[in-house]
Amino acid sequence: MVLLRLIRHTATTCCSVLDENENEHIDIPKGPAFALGITALVFTIVMFLLNYVATVILTLAAVEDPHESYSRLGSESSQPLVWEDDNDVDADGAQLEAADGVGRSSSGKGRFFTSTIRRTITYLRNEAGPWGPFRGLSVYIVMQIFSWLYVHFVASLFPILLQPVVYLGLVVCLAPFSLVLTHVILTVPAQRNWFRRLRNTPFRLSKLTVPVLAAEYLAWQVTSIPSFIILEFGLPYMGHGGWKALFGTFATLFGISLFFLLFILLSVPATVVRIRVQASFLPDDEEQIISFDREAFGTITTMRDAMYSLGKNLKTFSLSDRMRLFRLIVKFMVIGIALSILFICVLTGELVWMVKENPDIGKYLQETFFGQS
Repeated sequence: MVLLRLIRHTATTCCSVLDENENEHIDIPKGPAFALGITALVFTIVMFLLNYVATVILTLAAVEDPHESYSRLGSESSQPLVWEDDNDVDADGAQLEAADGVGRSSSGKGRFFTSTIRRTITYLRNEAGPWGPFRGLSVYIVMQIFSWLYVHFVASLFPILLQPVVYLGLVVCLAPFSLVLTHVILTVPAQRNWFRRLRNTPFRLSKLTVPVLAAEYLAWQVTSIPSFIILEFGLPYMGHGGWKALFGTFATLFGISLFFLLFILLSVPATVVRIRVQASFLPDDEEQIISFDREAFGTITTMRDAMYSLGKNLKTFSLSDRMRLFRLIVKFMVIGIALSILFICVLTGELVWMVKENPDIGKYLQETFFGQS
């Protein structure tokens, strides 16, 4: 989140600088500019897909409880589900076969399919086909488009003091889509698409998820405060000398530490509670793609039950479940950082190429960002 806000802040700064200097004519080489555009587009798509795969896997990890530990292999799949990287397989290394003879393979009692990213992706590909890790992507894209339209055409009409209330309105509007997305991720592939599922989902169920959605929204808003500290008080002062640089370094380190603290203690538990409450509304005729007990997440029939479910589901999220979820989050963060570093290196090379083509661009960037002439 901090990285995305930093990129957005830098892009906004660049745009404002270009607006202020629009009268200055600088020839931009077409080759490097095209390469920069393609790299930025590829980076955006890759990070978007990585974020969605992380959403799918973390949603499954938030609810999985292997009390009936088995893999329901799809009827079209002839590949046995074999874990090549398991450290917790049986001593003989053999895969246990279920006694019912319907293509189910046991994963071992107490075994989690969501213990690693690779294992979860392999499991989803066996259960839901090659594109299993991307199930529900269409409804997720619709949610992102709707959010963008709401922010730019509705929220922008209100003063900044009313923005939190306005964004809560967005949470309410997206409640049915969020519920359907969670149900698509948690169930085996069905004939009906997500839009038909959305039409058949009573709005009263979506309404009962509003308290947990609002709690999750507020948790993430509080977690975003450190990014404001970093961008406004940390990074701007680090470029100066003396005590300002010391202050900027301290503000940056404090913001990063506070962010991770709030992320672990506030945002992740709020998201887990939201997922578990939505999972409790899963219809009885829907077959789960992984094993979990939806009744353990509580029976919610009124708004009062929905409020009580916040604390109840938080208590049922055990320490071992938290550690398993945090390990997945750390792995996705490492992947995201590695991809970001790779793309930054590529962009830097393309920028150097552009400066070699036209040295005036290098002078302009030096004067703009470093105040040197």
